[in-house]
Amino acid sequence: MNLIYEKVGHIAKVGLNRPQQLNALDPGILLELHKTWQDVNADSGIRAVVLYSALPNIFCSGMDLKTAIPILTGARKPENEAEEWLNSGWDGPGMGEAMLKISFVNKPIIAAIHGYCLTGGFEMVMGADLRVASPDAVFQMREASLGIMPTGGGNIFLPRHVGTCRALEILLTAGNFDGKTMYEWGFLNRLVEKERLMDTALELAEKIASNGPLATQGIIRLSREMRMRELKEVFTREVEIGMPIFSSEDAREGVRAQKEKRKPDFKAKF
Repeated sequence: MNLIYEKVGHIAKVGLNRPQQLNALDPGILLELHKTWQDVNADSGIRAVVLYSALPNIFCSGMDLKTAIPILTGARKPENEAEEWLNSGWDGPGMGEAMLKISFVNKPIIAAIHGYCLTGGFEMVMGADLRVASPDAVFQMREASLGIMPTGGGNIFLPRHVGTCRALEILLTAGNFDGKTMYEWGFLNRLVEKERLMDTALELAEKIASNGPLATQGIIRLSREMRMRELKEVFTREVEIGMPIFSSEDAREGVRAQKEKRKPDFKAKF
């Protein structure tokens, strides 16, 4: 089971659960996420959502380099339903909606984050409404170190969350940023001990769920609509600029080096 989906009262719990792949986002789990968000939207009993990892030491290792990336870059043709669905790319409604890049879910989403939260996983929690993390959380946008440009909304979301200078530091250095730093920079609503992480996220969800559902959904709807009106054109440009880089020789070298655990030899000329 790639995804754990539970409903407890007015709260939905959505857990990433790919132990062998460290919750890497492959076409299968992305399609499951999209279907789950559709169900959340359709269920009037759900008033808040908690997105979390079911694994003990990691939230998400990012996009699956073996399956998702080859489809997104056109390196190979789709071979099953999930890959066909993913083949619409970042411009397609399904992919952007699954990753919370496109305003889609009509209920507040709280991300509960522990361990490594990398690249696509990091971008997904950027699209959540509230974020709670434990001190062991590590955030990283490592695309630049792989010769790839982020195309999941990170270039746009991060400056809004932490400011331009800090966002560029995260994006350009491809370095690790711990939970304490991200809390101080305003990315997180709460920083709590790991054993209190889920309880804290659920407490926030329960408080939201106890309020008027029309009011909370109206707040979320306006927030999302404002965001999309401002950013729709910029999201398009992110993909237009980023996808040719995704399919470059430097990107292929970066992924090879990652798999071979060596330093990449980038040779692209401007």
